[in-house]
Amino acid sequence: MIQSTYTENYVNHYLNIQVVYPSVFALKMFLGRNPDLDLRDVDRAGKTILDVGFGDGRDLVLFHNLGFKVFGVEVNESVVAHIQDNLLEVGIKTDLRVGYNDETGFDSNTFDFVYSCAALMYLKNDDSNIHKTLYHMYEIVKPGGHLMGTFTRFDSHITKGSAKIDENRIICKDPFYKQREGQLYWLHNSKEEVEQDLLNAGFDSCKVYNYDVD
Repeated sequence: MIQSTYTENYVNHYLNIQVVYPSVFALKMFLGRNPDLDLRDVDRAGKTILDVGFGDGRDLVLFHNLGFKVFGVEVNESVVAHIQDNLLEVGIKTDLRVGYNDETGFDSNTFDFVYSCAALMYLKNDDSNIHKTLYHMYEIVKPGGHLMGTFTRFDSHITKGSAKIDENRIICKDPFYKQREGQLYWLHNSKEEVEQDLLNAGFDSCKVYNYDVD
């Protein structure tokens, strides 16, 4: 069985960061003037949001400041404890847990929003796939809730030097960031493939866009 490798570089990266700012993706989703999805005036007070793969916690502070009740999952216990402690130091109480994108540990119909920037494509082993992940996302979102996330396109810079397993899976080399080597990734080959996977999981009113990182 192929098992994903969460390297020492991956863990140390998140444990050593001191100052972070919200991701462009989070800012665009919740504060941007998006013609097809404008959430600037949505009632956020008391609404729940889960950040799947929160990493250094950069978006958790933004979500808290927007009025959300904030939850998160990460794969490493030390990272979870570190970020939770950092947030408590500035008076932000969150519910952060060890979990995976296909097994967060949260119950069905829990969240108004599930958010994931650069994490939905991670596979913990070769028994995992994007379909299990999206089925789980659909399960934990409340009826009428939203899933917002990014996927990896087949020609993304992150795929450079990777070992191809099949049409949708690679073992990441990560020559750019040096954090994801050995990580199993799920790739999508088109916007239509992303939309079909979302529809198959149960989602509707899907909006899929290309986002290039150069």
